[in-house]
Amino acid sequence: MYAQRSGRTCGNCHESPTWEDPEGWDNPELADRKCTLSCVACHVDPTGGGLRNSSGRYYGQSTLGVFTSQARSYSDLDREVIDDDTLWRVKEFLGGEKVGEGRTIPSDFEDVQAGMGQGQTGRISSAGKPLGGPDVMAFWDGRYGDLNADPAFQWGLDLRGAYFSGTETAFPMQVDVHGAVHPVEHLTVAGTLAASGSDASGPRFFPRRAFVMAHELPGMSYAKVGVFQPAFGTHIDDHTSFTRKWFEQDVSDPNDTVAGLELGTAPNYPYVSASVFATDLYDPASSGWGSAVNLGWRDLGWSLTGHGMLKQRRGGRGDLAAAGVGWGLNPAHYLQRLPLTYMGELSVGTGADGTRTALYNEAFFLVRNGVNLRAKLDTGWRDGGVQNRLSAGFDVTPLPGVTFTTLGRALRAAGDPTWQPDLFLQAHVWF
Repeated sequence: MYAQRSGRTCGNCHESPTWEDPEGWDNPELADRKCTLSCVACHVDPTGGGLRNSSGRYYGQSTLGVFTSQARSYSDLDREVIDDDTLWRVKEFLGGEKVGEGRTIPSDFEDVQAGMGQGQTGRISSAGKPLGGPDVMAFWDGRYGDLNADPAFQWGLDLRGAYFSGTETAFPMQVDVHGAVHPVEHLTVAGTLAASGSDASGPRFFPRRAFVMAHELPGMSYAKVGVFQPAFGTHIDDHTSFTRKWFEQDVSDPNDTVAGLELGTAPNYPYVSASVFATDLYDPASSGWGSAVNLGWRDLGWSLTGHGMLKQRRGGRGDLAAAGVGWGLNPAHYLQRLPLTYMGELSVGTGADGTRTALYNEAFFLVRNGVNLRAKLDTGWRDGGVQNRLSAGFDVTPLPGVTFTTLGRALRAAGDPTWQPDLFLQAHVWF
């Protein structure tokens, strides 16, 4: 959703060199561009989720919140709860630094090699520089505000707490600690230590990611080997949706992670990732082999994608064969006055416990930066019955790294004609 919605404007995830020099931008060749609407634009893990790279951190600090700590994209200045001039005065009052004399934002790699923009220290989440100096495909200092654009070390958190009226309980929903070491250009070692869900088997804490990756290759290409979750379908924030839970995409289940090799590329606008792997790392009875592919086209105003996965096991959860299509529409790219984003997916699979079909539809309306309305319909067919879950509510991100979600939901279980309503509240702290 974030990626599709970002097609409404350029500059969500970086400073524009034309802010200082209208003639300064040297449009790079396609192979050298970092612009893409795929997950690799904002995350260290190219298939999404987890630790944010400099572009993702800048996006979170400049675009998502009511208040910002980086410059807001020019196309969003009329969508603010508080106008830009007032925000600027508040930042000045709090001691924010003004832009110094002369150009400080590099327009091309020659500027970077000459030292323009260097010296940004960022915040506590990153430190150091890789040996050997910057590369043309690395993120460049100066293009991401005061962030350390290409750190040697970085870490982050994703913490979610929730309240569910159905059980009248508050509980931790996600506890993730991310880290990455980038000793030299084109090489990163990354990992995520995650807490497992209360209904998951396996260890209480487990490495959802633990891989070595070659990246910063032409066309935003990469290769990674280690532990990860295979890319399948639309990456959404609700892992209980049928398109995620029923197809072994539960981020809180240790056995939905795999160990193997993944290759991918994501120039604007096509993308593809393919992987081969060993399954069920914590359940010997279900161990086996599998493969997955995720590919498509993510354009500024629309997306159309396809995905497939095969898992062959000796027993336990049994084999899985699944495939599907996804789609997205971003009318705001064509009409700025309509900040609407729509995402959908249809996936079908078969396994030891029968055939399952899942349909996901969700719409988002950006009232103002930091205030987002959302409505979702999940439909699942399994064992001859159909389930529906309808959700509607809103997200508020008052500050970068803090998001509150309020959802009214209603579930109609298979064979039950009545809707069972509930209230779901979530607080998300992230960086």
